[in-house]
Amino acid sequence: MLLASGTGSYRVKRAMERAASALGMERHDASVSLTEIMVTAHRGDNFRTVVREVYRVKVDAARIAALEHVSRHLPEDCTAEHLEAELDRVSRTVTPVWKPWQNTLAGGVACAGFAILNRFSPLDALVVLVAASAGQDLRRRLAHRWLNQFGVAALAAALASLVYLVIVALLDATGLPLLRSVNGPGYVASLLFLVPGFPMITSILDMARLDFTAGLSRATYSLGLVIAATLSAWVMSFATGMAPLPTQFSLPGAWQWIAFALATFLGVAGFAVLFNSTAPMVLVAALLGMIGNLCRLGLGQAGMPNQLAAGVGGLVIGLMAAPLAPRLHLPRITLTVPACVIMVPGAAMYRMMYWLNGRDVSQALGFGADAVLTVVSISAGLAVARMLTDPHWAFAKPIPSPHAFRSRA
Repeated sequence: MLLASGTGSYRVKRAMERAASALGMERHDASVSLTEIMVTAHRGDNFRTVVREVYRVKVDAARIAALEHVSRHLPEDCTAEHLEAELDRVSRTVTPVWKPWQNTLAGGVACAGFAILNRFSPLDALVVLVAASAGQDLRRRLAHRWLNQFGVAALAAALASLVYLVIVALLDATGLPLLRSVNGPGYVASLLFLVPGFPMITSILDMARLDFTAGLSRATYSLGLVIAATLSAWVMSFATGMAPLPTQFSLPGAWQWIAFALATFLGVAGFAVLFNSTAPMVLVAALLGMIGNLCRLGLGQAGMPNQLAAGVGGLVIGLMAAPLAPRLHLPRITLTVPACVIMVPGAAMYRMMYWLNGRDVSQALGFGADAVLTVVSISAGLAVARMLTDPHWAFAKPIPSPHAFRSRA
């Protein structure tokens, strides 16, 4: 259930270890990938190996928190019936926190925040909000029908691009200078709700724990989603002649930083809603993301390389979340990852694929290297913060269970 909720393999294994210990197992070994779990449990001379497959990959922060709570509060002499009843309760009671229209609007708000951070004008951001909301609504509807996730990403990207370009054409037809100022290349911002930020970041965190089975499978899944969405967007841009070029719109003085702060807060909140976070998770993640992203932007303007600045932003978010998560009784991952997603350079990923298809390899490699290094730096910042605040991450040795496995030989 945890794996199906999108959390990293480290948390999946730890939760299973707690359950195995509470059930009286002497030893518990697990191998976890993106969609499969292989577990062997031992008690005395008996052991059992079970393999389970997860058929649907998504992110559900509310369910992650509920399952973590169950695993951390099992009685020491737990029975299988008690554990089963608790899991049934979570399945029955932890449902979507937000209504469908709120989920749809959250996708648009998240992309509008990205648009402001990528220096598009407020009018551009408004068009992005409408286009991204349309794409997110289609993605949500198709996902409920269990369609192939890569196909869903491609269709949602195509719809968001089409809606954006149609709105731009209509505004251009008015002949009004203000309305004609909307940048057609801004359609790239309307696709950023499809950026698989959660699996991207958790893949690096898994590999930081030397869990390459889970890390590489998550990274491959993330790459597949990016390719599906960017190829679809490239077809739309090829058909219309639009290129996802950067823009440099800016507001005077402190207003630019106020816009960045507001865009970051709303963008993180939008992504947190897409991850089915509860209201407290949304608020805390948005505040953490705002502080961390402003640190990143400030360091970038001071001359620090963008990738290193992103790593510092991730480090700041991780260090701030360390004392907050236990006090709020929330898993750290449900706060830090949504807060960091706003720093993922989704626009660079789409531009990389555009220029690759346009046979401009130097442009493609530049955007691709920037995207990869930034994601790695963000994840490295989170990993360093975890190592500084959690000795189990700082030392490369097996992590003991909360109460050691009991021997019943």
